Amino acid sequence: MNKMSMDMNRLLEMAKNRYTEKEKRSKTNYKENVELRRNTVQSMIIRGKTQWEIAEHLGVSQPTVSRDIQWIRSVAKKELKVAVEKKIPEEYHRYMVSLDEVSRHAWDIALSSYDKTRLDALNFVLECSKHRMDAIMNPPVLTKSSTRVKQFKGNSYLDNNINPERSNHSTAKKKEDDKTQNP
Repeated sequence: MNKMSMDMNRLLEMAKNRYTEKEKRSKTNYKENVELRRNTVQSMIIRGKTQWEIAEHLGVSQPTVSRDIQWIRSVAKKELKVAVEKKIPEEYHRYMVSLDEVSRHAWDIALSSYDKTRLDALNFVLECSKHRMDAIMNPPVLTKSSTRVKQFKGNSYLDNNINPERSNHSTAKKKEDDKTQNP
């Protein structure tokens, strides 16, 4: 009996909290607090709400929500432009410089080591060279007509995270198996 009354009390408390949250929301003047309204609009769009549902929730008109969405898109467009014009080229440059640095260190290891460590270091130098060449051959393409960035196409062995030696070995093995089965 005591457990049932505790559950009832908890349910009543939850209902009271929901009512209080709804009351606070209705008291919030989204017409005057534009920043809060736009943040809420963005949050509700992410959750898949329609403009009409958002307008009803906020107590504003649907055209107001539509204008907020247009403003959100314009801010996103400006941020994308900054990313395309500044951030992507900077990151691309950092990537290229870091590949050079890693390659230099791998060469140091290769020249000062013997046996398997040397082979591993040389293999790593080769991988760095492949990544560098791929980045040179397939940089992000920035066009002036639009602010779109084309994806790195890359080589299939990089895209699929496949080790090229394994891939070539398995292809050669498959050809050998085919020859033995079909003489």
